[in-house]
Amino acid sequence: MSLAKLHKSKAHRILGIDASTMSIAFCILEDKKPVSYGEINFEGSDVYERMLDAKRKIRALKNLGMFDVDFVAIEAGVVVKSTHIGIKMAYIFGVIMAELLENDIEVVECHPITWQSFIGNKNYTKVQKQAVKDEFPGNSETWYKNRIRQNRKQFTLQFMHDKGIITTSDNVADAAGLAWYASHNLTR
Repeated sequence: MSLAKLHKSKAHRILGIDASTMSIAFCILEDKKPVSYGEINFEGSDVYERMLDAKRKIRALKNLGMFDVDFVAIEAGVVVKSTHIGIKMAYIFGVIMAELLENDIEVVECHPITWQSFIGNKNYTKVQKQAVKDEFPGNSETWYKNRIRQNRKQFTLQFMHDKGIITTSDNVADAAGLAWYASHNLTR
């Protein structure tokens, strides 16, 4: 479903998902308040074993009512380092979404910068990047990119902490950020 909707969905329980080939981080908000959040790791020596484990775990939690929600916001895939990794991510996303869609739940993909900007965690400007270089002179471009990435992760963790979602996992914080964005912009 596209974000270019003419109306907001009526939803009270919103699930934010940040998935990878190794885990699914989630956050459920009910009427904009945190109900449940965490991260589920997938077991297996390759992507196929992890797909099967993901299917089993998502189905079990769904059958227990854990993912009894009105609306799902999942982080859209972004540019990945290789096509091979992108394909593996698509496999896992497909398994997760197939399980969740069985209940006829509305699902929306959201690009990371969209929800990050909403919570005030925009991409660094040239001035902000230069400030990091000035604070830590003499490092490589890769070091600076990683430092900025860590700063932005810390920003999201702190923002969600201030909203009552206490976690040390940046994946869980991202899932919460997605749910927060959806609860304020995509649903009513």
